[in-house]
Amino acid sequence: MADNANLILDIVTPVGPVKGATGVAIPGVEVPGVLGELGVLPQHVPFVSPVVPGVVRFREGDRSARIAVGRGFLEVSEGGRVTVLADRASTPEQIDPAAVKIALDEVVKRLADAKDREPAERETLMDEQAWLEAQLRAAGN
Repeated sequence: MADNANLILDIVTPVGPVKGATGVAIPGVEVPGVLGELGVLPQHVPFVSPVVPGVVRFREGDRSARIAVGRGFLEVSEGGRVTVLADRASTPEQIDPAAVKIALDEVVKRLADAKDREPAERETLMDEQAWLEAQLRAAGN
């Protein structure tokens, strides 16, 4: 359980908890929300919110962490637990910036060619673009 000075963070994907981001006591966290970054501090009112592809940022002691996440949900519980349920997540160690840049260039080209395509197809490409950009930010590129 969290104390008054810390939250407990869990980032979970369909394949399981994210290493280094499960059961972590932190003073606060920033999560990518639909309308922008959501900052959560201890004793925050409980809520649930959608999460968009972006970077979750937090500090654990002297360690500053960034984790790329895909779409999902954020839940802040009354006990100070912050749970991010995301369809995918990558730590900086799991990201190959060169491969991500190549994939991003391809998605940007496909998006430029998709002007006359179905809105759902364009939305899928924009989501993939946001995911790839999040990975680059999490990796520090």
